[in-house]
Amino acid sequence: MGPLLEKAMAYFQIDDWDIHPISDTVIQTAFKGDNGEWDCLAVVLEESEHFLFYSILGTHVPESMWSQMGLFLHRANHGLNIGNFEFDLLQGEIRFKTSVQSKSDLFTRDLFQSLVHHNVLVVDEYLPGIESIINEGMSAEAAIMMIESPAVGDA
Repeated sequence: MGPLLEKAMAYFQIDDWDIHPISDTVIQTAFKGDNGEWDCLAVVLEESEHFLFYSILGTHVPESMWSQMGLFLHRANHGLNIGNFEFDLLQGEIRFKTSVQSKSDLFTRDLFQSLVHHNVLVVDEYLPGIESIINEGMSAEAAIMMIESPAVGDA
């Protein structure tokens, strides 16, 4: 086990995440937010000094909805400062990725928390739009407006 993976595992444990190492480079965990729960993977590439964190939504997007989902995720990505949604057209899987390249001695708990927490908070924010497209046939435009438009009284 490399030093970056050791640090990542320690940070997960300090923050009380239930983690399961599934290889020499991957840690599996899960997150429960206000809008749902999903699996997460932390991938550590020691040679290139990369830490990647993925939220993997368990919802399969039916092929008939790929166009609307692709538009929704594209519009969601456009406004994000950190991270991006990915859409696997072979499996209909959606995931969100945050990543950083860092030497293990510069990989601080603050950096770790920033990447991991930002990831799960973004997914929790956009999950209702994703589910509305799949479950209600909502258009990408309506779903993104639902997520990104301020509620009445928030202005």
